[in-house]
Amino acid sequence: MTRIQFELPEDKITELEKLMSESGIKTKKELFNNALTLLEWAIKEKKAGRTIASIDETSNSYKEIMMPVLSAVAQE
Repeated sequence: MTRIQFELPEDKITELEKLMSESGIKTKKELFNNALTLLEWAIKEKKAGRTIASIDETSNSYKEIMMPVLSAVAQE
């Protein structure tokens, strides 16, 4: 097993703790694992040529997520 340490500004720590509280996540390891799972899925979908988006079913519209890491993913 490998240990990873991060140095983050206090405002980012506050954001992480808020996300953990809102989602019921108990540990930073659990938060990291969930974030990694979501990123892996998003990259796989982008490689397949799909759009990663949030859908508003009431107005039948969507908003695509814009992240540099997803923009850099080449379609296969």
